[in-house]
Amino acid sequence: MRVSGYLMFVTGTLGEPEAVKPAPMQPRLSAPPHRLVWLRPIGRLMPVAALRPEPEAAPHVRTLRPVRSGRAFRITSPPARGLVTPELAEALETVFERFANERGFTPDKPVEIRLARGWKASSHGHYEGRAADIAAVGGKGLLAWKQEWDQAMNQAEKLADSQQRTDAKAAEQRRNLGYGLYKTLQAHGDWRVNKAGWRVYRGVMQLFGPWTATEGPWKAVQIADPTPEQQQRLRDQQWVFRAHRDHIHVAR
Repeated sequence: MRVSGYLMFVTGTLGEPEAVKPAPMQPRLSAPPHRLVWLRPIGRLMPVAALRPEPEAAPHVRTLRPVRSGRAFRITSPPARGLVTPELAEALETVFERFANERGFTPDKPVEIRLARGWKASSHGHYEGRAADIAAVGGKGLLAWKQEWDQAMNQAEKLADSQQRTDAKAAEQRRNLGYGLYKTLQAHGDWRVNKAGWRVYRGVMQLFGPWTATEGPWKAVQIADPTPEQQQRLRDQQWVFRAHRDHIHVAR
């Protein structure tokens, strides 16, 4: 089988009565005879002006700044780890200053606070710059503060005298800076509640840390016969507790 093709460019006006008839090819002796093909114009090439793309709107860039040290507290982490919105930065600075003053820290002897993360493009909770993770306070990580808290509470429960138990727990509350910072954030934060946000954080005040399960604002719940939707929320809650056992997450 032999296939032949034609491509002809014809100048002129479409609709002319004359048909364009190419001359048939002369068959070779060794080739089968060719069938005469009549061609008709189907269109013409026209110059097309290049389309100019519409100018793109300038992308919305959210203003970020690092959380700054105050009079009685010092941020010891690199500024890049504390980049958040000015609103969140100001709120954290206010709470940190209050916490430091309540705990007796001064400009001559400030408390150290270290942040682990602020804005992060790939994070559900941090991609807007509206969340921050607090990793350490007073030179000690939040996980270490929580472990010391649990040990102190367990020892207090073993005391036979009720007044001694109360006094032991109160002493640990005053001593434990991790617990103290968490409670100050809880009392003075007014943190974000996003009803349409990421499912795990949806409809819950975004203050999570090692003490969330017992202190709130999202305390551990027990449901005897949960519905499928409630089962999902219980799984979400357990994930939150595990994910924030070594730092405090806060958002506004």
